[in-house]
Formats: sequence, structure tokens, C-alpha cells
Amino acid sequence: MRIRLTITVLVAGLLLCSCGPTAEVLYYWGGESDGVTEYERLAYRSSDKQSPESVCAMLVMYEKLVSNPGGYRQVPPPGICAEYGWLLVQPETAAAFEEHASASQRRILGSSEQFRERGRKLFEMEMNYYPESVVFLGPLAKKLFR
Repeated sequence: MRIRLTITVLVAGLLLCSCGPTAEVLYYWGGESDGVTEYERLAYRSSDKQSPESVCAMLVMYEKLVSNPGGYRQVPPPGICAEYGWLLVQPETAAAFEEHASASQRRILGSSEQFRERGRKLFEMEMNYYPESVVFLGPLAKKLFR
């Protein structure tokens, strides 16, 4: 009886010890303030009151998330490469960037002439990092990049 009680207490203790918070997040979504990540703040602002300036800010944020991934896995969060690639292949994105990008945004992103090729590479990155996305992105990429 005493051995059974000891084993039960040990097992319960081990289970409770394994349920603590992790020191590091799995994916990095940009800096956080007031419980909202940079990605969430810019995505909301861009969809709520979309402007050429908000599109340029989103492009820079996406580039930071893709170029310098953080978190435990050290890869961009799921869907980010596909979202960024989709945004880059839209003709209106290049036009908005050419007319409204700041000098610092141009330094980070380069020329809009490279957007389409960068978009194709980002679709490939998404499918490499997250193979389950091939089902959706594969046919879409074929149509976009014939």
C-alpha cells in the first residue's frame, strides 16, 4: 500500500512538473507590446484601413519575419511565406511600393522589379518548411508562375 502511494505521488509530481510554461515560443511573430504582436497590429491596420503606406509597412514586417526568424524552430511562422509571396505577386503591390515606399523601406526590400521572383521563392519556402501546404499552394503556384 505504501509503495503504491509513493508511486502515485511521484507520477503526479512528474506530470505537474512537465506542465510549466516554456521559456521560448515556437515561432516569432514580431515584437510584442500590450499582448499584441507586430504581425497582428500591422495585419489589422492593413486590413482595417488599407493604404499604400500600410502595404509598404506590411512588406517590411514580412521581410523581417522571413529573413530573421526567431522562436524555437528558427523558421518563419506557418503561412507567413505564402502570405508575403502572395502580396508580392499582386501588381498593385509593386505600384504602391514604387509610389509610396520610404528610403529605408527601399533599402530593406530593394526594387519592385524583383517582387514576382521573390514571391515565387517564398511559395517554395512555405512548401519546404510546411509540406502539408503543398496541397493548396502547389496548384496555386502553377497558375501564378507559369
